[in-house]
Amino acid sequence: MGCCSVCGTELENGYLFSTKDGAFSFADEVPSALENARKAPGFTEVTSLRIGGRASVPAQMCRKCKTLLVRC
Repeated sequence: MGCCSVCGTELENGYLFSTKDGAFSFADEVPSALENARKAPGFTEVTSLRIGGRASVPAQMCRKCKTLLVRC
């Protein structure tokens, strides 16, 4: 596993996941619901849209300070 870089507590392995029809993306800011998310500054697709299934990525979480370490 490893230790949290913020507080030093041991990290737990697991998954960060989306709603049933969602996908994960990253950008400099969250676009409004009326904007095309792909045009947001710094947009990067982390997972593709999965109709009828949950998008997920392996992650580690510190339960003490709620820090997430995500690997895409």
